[in-house]
Amino acid sequence: MTFLAFLQNPIFVGVWYGFGLLAAMWVVYDEFVVNTNVMPALKVGWPIIVTFFSVLGLALYLTTCRPPGITPLSGREAKAAHHAYVSATWKRVTGAVIHCVGGDGLGVMTAMVLARHWGLSFWAEFWFEYAVGFGFGWFVFQYPSMRKMGHSPLTSLRRGGRAEFFSMLTVMLGMGLVMRFVTPAVVGHKPVASEAAFWGFGALGLFVGAVCTYPMNWWMVSKGWKHGMG
Repeated sequence: MTFLAFLQNPIFVGVWYGFGLLAAMWVVYDEFVVNTNVMPALKVGWPIIVTFFSVLGLALYLTTCRPPGITPLSGREAKAAHHAYVSATWKRVTGAVIHCVGGDGLGVMTAMVLARHWGLSFWAEFWFEYAVGFGFGWFVFQYPSMRKMGHSPLTSLRRGGRAEFFSMLTVMLGMGLVMRFVTPAVVGHKPVASEAAFWGFGALGLFVGAVCTYPMNWWMVSKGWKHGMG
């Protein structure tokens, strides 16, 4: 695991998140000024993902959500171009993953800051992060999205909770593997929020979680439980 030691280097982590924050600000501008047909939930999810995934997140946005040549288009032309670009199943699933990991990741990282400060054991921290991530994903991301689709409050709670349950299982599988095996093997301890390793391996955990939840989100999109990008 020593090849991952760069993730605890303050210079690397600073550059990674510095670029991620600048790219996230550009994505916000792009979503509201140029690529305006991005789904409302993803207009929140993409900047979060780009902040944590930095250059990889920006590359994902450009290759799955921003049609080439969208800048001069407007109105129906821009809407048609966006719809055509994101309609491929793998891109729709990518949108579902971004929506999922954006909400879950924000909750998990917030909980991790608190858990490390409190000195919780691995499993206490794991389930605390699971609960907070689930809550963020369900009530802040999934429920509002379901309401915007016209579902009643109870239906939105039920369907949002169903989607969040299956998504969160696989996100925390990836996150937990990194927390339990990778971080201790490289860092030698559980880093706290004041250490570069906390943010470096936090980003790695979220990325592995995104990879793990991709098949699950493909299944849910295929069943109509999630709508994905389009």
